[in-house]
Amino acid sequence: MHSRVGASFRILRAAFFLTVVVACFLSPRTLQAGLDDPILIEPDVLISSPISPPQGESAVLLVQGTSWAGETYHYILTLANASPWPLDSIYLLDRYFPDDPLSEEQATEWPLGRLEAGQAASFVVNVPEGSFDQACHQIEMRWSEGWSAILMDCSAPPATTIWEIPLSAEMAVYPPQPSLTAAEPTGPSKLGLHVTGSTSPRIMEFIEAAKPAVIVVVGDLGLLAEIKRVSPNTVTLGRLLQGDQSMTGDPREKAREFVLANAGQYLANPGADYWLGWNEPDVSQPWQMAWYASFEEERAVAMAELGLKVAIGNFSTGTPEPERFLEFLPAIKAAKQYGGILALHEYSAPTMQSGLGAGLPGLEGKEHYGALTLRYRYWYDHYLQANDLVIPLVISEAGIDGGVLRSQGVTLGGWRDFRSVERLGAGMQPLTLDDYLAQLSWYDDELRRDPYVIGFAVFNVGDRQGEWASFDLTDELPLLVPIVKAKQ
Repeated sequence: MHSRVGASFRILRAAFFLTVVVACFLSPRTLQAGLDDPILIEPDVLISSPISPPQGESAVLLVQGTSWAGETYHYILTLANASPWPLDSIYLLDRYFPDDPLSEEQATEWPLGRLEAGQAASFVVNVPEGSFDQACHQIEMRWSEGWSAILMDCSAPPATTIWEIPLSAEMAVYPPQPSLTAAEPTGPSKLGLHVTGSTSPRIMEFIEAAKPAVIVVVGDLGLLAEIKRVSPNTVTLGRLLQGDQSMTGDPREKAREFVLANAGQYLANPGADYWLGWNEPDVSQPWQMAWYASFEEERAVAMAELGLKVAIGNFSTGTPEPERFLEFLPAIKAAKQYGGILALHEYSAPTMQSGLGAGLPGLEGKEHYGALTLRYRYWYDHYLQANDLVIPLVISEAGIDGGVLRSQGVTLGGWRDFRSVERLGAGMQPLTLDDYLAQLSWYDDELRRDPYVIGFAVFNVGDRQGEWASFDLTDELPLLVPIVKAKQ
């Protein structure tokens, strides 16, 4: 039986026998009687047997029960957390009882508490009067916010049995961490631009006048060198336009192929501080995130071999869910090792404040966090800080995007579409340019409270084909300069 409050899940797996050397419990491998007179004790191998390969999930909690009948009966319980997530509040109750229902059982508690990823722990149940005839151990377990399982072991001693309990990221529990967010905004503006083409002199005029925190350039890579010339302290991200984002084949091989195919353009444009890879990958399914995490992890390594740094992730607004984000941690670890950064998209609608205070699955809502904008704070405060993986962050696209309202039947694009009363949904107020500028300034101030945030790129300027006309701010760029300069 495996359950969570309000729901029921099948967890208990059939027991199977595992290769085990229990002699280590009975006597240590090596004892030293004295520094000058060591005595080596040779252990006996009691059991060494092949087992069937694990089935199903790779993230599991292994529970092993080993019975040993000597003068005193011992039952050794071992838990091994073979997952990337910590488990908390682990409690076991071993109920040892004979076949006779009228006989008294022996109950032993094991309040284990916390078990980190990759850790194991053991506990010995002692029965001085010896083992019972035709007896069973009923092991009742609970952990991490209401998950539970019951295991039965009726094998006659001496024997060893192991169970595998599939784990998921939603079972992970991290201890409360102090918020990384300051009480007030500090430092200069973090407002920057997402540029898809050098279509107007206003773009470089803005960069020269405002010296923005960050610029993301997509496609038109020649801009990178010019940006660094007029504003050398601006952090620059480059991205090549990609067509194929299919998650097929070996992700590490595909990452190598991706880097090799684009290496010429990367090396020809040293004005980029970081290079983005894919754009808004679909990572809704566990296998997709596992594939993409391996892809990004290897891309960080391959780019480092060229002397280049990566911006990983580049997830679309409102994604991934917490369980999927936890599965991305190996890629973040690689990015940290090789000097990379994390990139995310954050849009909301009908205003940039929409969705503030909303929680995520398994995470309670907080006042200055959001389901869309400021979603990144959940990742940093809950997961990255706890795993020593706080790396610099760039919001590589930001603004108002009606796409987040499609489930409500709203078919609007960028901020310009929200100015039309006729196109707005029920209860929505038309947006003015001043409203949008104020929202961008508000978002800027929120990011200035988070020291790990490099900046955010307002989407979009320099649209050549009119594809992003409803988002475009090229003509309004002179109005962004005072917002940035006021905070210098």
